[in-house]
Amino acid sequence: MLVELAQTDIKLGNKEANLDKAIGIIEDSKADIILFPELFTTGFDFDNLADLAEPLDGRTIERISDVCRTKIIAGSIIEESNMRLYNTFVLIDDTGVIGKYRKIHLFSQEKHYFSAGDNISVIATNLGRIALATCYDLRFPELFRKFMKEEADIVLICANFPKPRKKHWEPLIKARAIENQFFVIACNRVGKDKISEYFGRSMAVDPWGDVLTLGDNKGEILRCRINRERVKEIREGFPVLEDIKVL
Repeated sequence: MLVELAQTDIKLGNKEANLDKAIGIIEDSKADIILFPELFTTGFDFDNLADLAEPLDGRTIERISDVCRTKIIAGSIIEESNMRLYNTFVLIDDTGVIGKYRKIHLFSQEKHYFSAGDNISVIATNLGRIALATCYDLRFPELFRKFMKEEADIVLICANFPKPRKKHWEPLIKARAIENQFFVIACNRVGKDKISEYFGRSMAVDPWGDVLTLGDNKGEILRCRINRERVKEIREGFPVLEDIKVL
């Protein structure tokens, strides 16, 4: 399958402009999966989160679903549900939302605005079993081990990973892929907002830790081919997961 990572800048709080950009990328793409950054239609506009939030049957999902055709679109949005706000990673196809994950590990200011999720998400699709994680989740290996136990082939990560912790980004992605012998595909934003600067470096790593694509620090579309048989090949050839001991 062909995967695209839409490493974009995000105009803070400007949902329409960001959504228009995403729609253009989707319409021009021939990929099977397109992964966008965390909160790709709004950014972390903490002053206006409630006004920017919407339910998962709202206009954002509707507009994206209308142009999906045979693609799966991935990225997180501000979800409003039962008077609470969530940083919710969604998988979208031409029928609407086919999977969702409410970010479990909330970072810094997020804790004061968002409610944390309490369920992992591994979604069976015609492209394989896809797990969802968001930014700060990358630092919690036990979450990714659960994905492995749920037989995920691919983990998608959307992120607003900031420049001060740039040196951690690539080693963490590679480690999560190598530890669990699955693909890890991570899309980070570029640009600045009121609190941080973002460095991009979006990347895809295979189950052996080989880098399939790696971005720079500018807006760009990255592409790579994914063969799910590689997961089976690696796990059978080096069956380290059979030797796990519960301590």
